[in-house]
Amino acid sequence: MTASEQQPTGPVLRAVVLLAQQPSGIGAIVDVLLPEASAAIGDLPLNEITINVNEVSVTFELGSGPLAAREFDYAVSQSLLRDRVQAAAASHRGYLTLSAQVGDDVFRAANVLSTITATYADHDNGLAVWLPDADLATTDVIYAGEVDRRPAHVWFNLMAARLDATTSIAHTIGVQVLGGPEVQLRTSALDPASAYKELRSAVAGLLETRTLPAPGLTLTIAGQPHVLTPATSQIGMGDVLDVVPSGAPAPQVQAAAEKPKRKGWFGLGRG
Repeated sequence: MTASEQQPTGPVLRAVVLLAQQPSGIGAIVDVLLPEASAAIGDLPLNEITINVNEVSVTFELGSGPLAAREFDYAVSQSLLRDRVQAAAASHRGYLTLSAQVGDDVFRAANVLSTITATYADHDNGLAVWLPDADLATTDVIYAGEVDRRPAHVWFNLMAARLDATTSIAHTIGVQVLGGPEVQLRTSALDPASAYKELRSAVAGLLETRTLPAPGLTLTIAGQPHVLTPATSQIGMGDVLDVVPSGAPAPQVQAAAEKPKRKGWFGLGRG
């Protein structure tokens, strides 16, 4: 584990931890994770540093004051823990942005980033976590708990809702930044909450085998095999993979003009 002045290039995975208090500097931040590195930093007037952590180049960037970003506000408004995350957003006084360079192994980068993020979320100063590329905002406790139980659950986000009176949809958000297509499940056999749970577990299971979603792969949904089939996103995210029951014909795709838009539309069990 070595400090480096070289900034990451190429694809990166990002996470932001809201902090209750503004740390004195980047040395205090690094000290939580790597005391041996923080000793070399000392009181240098830095707010950003890149360190190699378990063969992954990770940039630590300290932000002062409340985080102001429309994307963050949107993720908070869509959070399944909205009230608690809103409280954290209202009270935080600083934030830490973590960026992990993907390099040649996105799964290693995702695992390192989630572990580091959980360390800061679980620290006394942690309040909440925002994953910008997944539209996910959650509490410190929930994020750290997910990483402890099943890290792949925090490598992407999911939405779930009703498409109509008889059809539920669950849809990943954030798989694309890992390098694969997003995945959607449209079903009349499951309610939105069940569709959310089934798709989340199935995609996490796939990622745990170091495999990204691809056409022709099989996922198990509610105990039944389903095949990943090219389709068009029902929430305006372009080309995705539909989770289709094995042996069933591919579902009809609506014209682009008829698709509901992603922003402000989805939420678990809504609609």
